[in-house]
Amino acid sequence: MSVPTTDHNAAPNDESLMCRFQRSGDPAAFAQLVARFTARGLAVARQIASDRGLAEDAVQEAFLRVLRARDRYDAARPFSTWFFAILRNVCLDMLRRVGREASAMAELAAQAQPYVPAPGEPHEVDRLLAALPPLERAALTLRVTHDLPLADVGAALGISEEAAKKRVQRGLRRLRQKFLHLDPTAGR
Repeated sequence: MSVPTTDHNAAPNDESLMCRFQRSGDPAAFAQLVARFTARGLAVARQIASDRGLAEDAVQEAFLRVLRARDRYDAARPFSTWFFAILRNVCLDMLRRVGREASAMAELAAQAQPYVPAPGEPHEVDRLLAALPPLERAALTLRVTHDLPLADVGAALGISEEAAKKRVQRGLRRLRQKFLHLDPTAGR
């Protein structure tokens, strides 16, 4: 008669990692969960949000919510089900916020004075700005055109100052790429 052996080298499953984290706040257990679920979380978030930056933000926020709500995890249920429910809710919250921001920006744009370029000033800047994703365009316009500090840009868009900074940087990077694509002599 043989006695079953336990493989002590086998990787713990997701539920036992979460229970370890839940009980003792074990940072190694949480780090393993993050490592296991980041790629899958990004794939799911991209399907829901259709925007890479938003998907990355959603996955980070989902892990923060797992961290904050660890006491509410039910060990009788699969961790993956709990995590993906949190991620889906985060994505939906972000999409609703993006919709509200877009509506607010459209309302502000409708109330704003139209831009009138000086004689001979190229209208290309307007076309380049219009090609940016709405959130980057909004952040960049508030920062550059209206000279708002990043904290105010974030407050206006309902995001953190750091997120506003990233959106402005992404917008500038896209503008630079589009400009260089239009004018091969630019930057020489």
